[in-house]
Amino acid sequence: MPSAQRVNWAKFRVLAVAVAASLILGTISYLLTGGTIFEPKARLYIYMDDATGLASGSPVRVDGIGVGKVDLVELSGSNDPQRVVRVSVKVDRDRLDAITTDSTAQASTDSPIGDKFVDITSGVNPQHLQPGAEITFKGTPELMKSIDLATFQKKIHEIELLLDDVEQARSPLGKFIAGEELYTELNNKIRALQQSMHAAADTTSAVGQALYTDKLYRQAMEPLQRLDESLAKLQSGQGSMGQMLRDGQQYASALGQVGELRNSIASMKRADMMNSDQMHRDLSRQVETMIQAVDTFNAGPLLTTSAVYDNLNGMARELHGTLKDFRENPKKFLRLKLF
Repeated sequence: MPSAQRVNWAKFRVLAVAVAASLILGTISYLLTGGTIFEPKARLYIYMDDATGLASGSPVRVDGIGVGKVDLVELSGSNDPQRVVRVSVKVDRDRLDAITTDSTAQASTDSPIGDKFVDITSGVNPQHLQPGAEITFKGTPELMKSIDLATFQKKIHEIELLLDDVEQARSPLGKFIAGEELYTELNNKIRALQQSMHAAADTTSAVGQALYTDKLYRQAMEPLQRLDESLAKLQSGQGSMGQMLRDGQQYASALGQVGELRNSIASMKRADMMNSDQMHRDLSRQVETMIQAVDTFNAGPLLTTSAVYDNLNGMARELHGTLKDFRENPKKFLRLKLF
C-alpha cells in the first residue's frame, strides 16, 4: 500500500491542478465577456408587438455602441397589441447615463440577412433612465410604407416602356436581339475586313509584294551593296581616294599643300596690314572718303532732280525721230555734189 505521505502529495497535486484550471477558466471567461462579468448590471424593459429574430443573448446597442445583451424574451400578458411581448435587457449600470428618458428602441439588423439586435437611440432629455425603467419601442416601418408609390409606379412604367421597345425592336438593343439589321451590318463589316486582309495579302498589292516577294529586300540591299563595292575599291587602291590611301607620295603632297596653306595664313597674320594700326586707320579713312563721295553723288542734282532725265529723254526722242526719218527718206539726208 502507498504510504500516507504519498497519498497526501497526490491529493495536493490534484488540488493544485484544479485550482490552476479554475483560474485559467475564470481568466478566459473574464476576457471573453470583455471584462464586464463582475460589473453591476441594470435591467430595462421594452414592450413590442413582435420579437421575431430576437432571443436571449442578442446584442443591445446605444447609438451603435454595445452596452449589454438581451436577457429574456417573453409574453407580457397585456391585451394591448403593441405590448404583447416584453424584452428584458441587461446593460452595464455605468452606461445608463447614455440612455435618456426620451430614448427609443427598435429591432434592427446589420444586413438584410443578419441577426437582429436591439438598437437604442438616445434622446435630448437631460434625465436618464433608472434600473427597471421602460424604453419606448419604435416600430420599424414596413418596406412599402417607406417607398414613394408614385415614384415607384413611374419607374415601373419606364421599365415597361423599355421592355416594349426591346420586344418591338424599336431600340438599338431590341434591334440587336429581335431584328437582323445590326447583325447584317456587323456581318458586312466583318466581310469587308476579311476582303481588305485578303487584298493586302495578295501578291499584286504593295503590302503583298513586301510580304511575299524579295523586292523590298533588294531595295534595302542595293545601297548596302554599293557601299560595300565602294569600300572594296578604296581598299584595293582604285580611284583617286584609293590611290591616296595606298600611295604615300600623294599623301605627302597633300600634307605639303596643307603646310603651305598654313604658312600663307601665318604670313598674312604677320603682314603690316594685319598688325599696323596706322594702315588700319588709313584704310578706314579711305573707306569713309568713298562713302562720303557716294553720298555727295547721291545728293547731287543728277539724282535729286529730273532735269537731267528730261534732257536725256528729249535727246532720245529727237534721235529716234531722226533715225525714223532717215529710214523712211534717206535721200533727204544724202546729197551728191559734182565738181
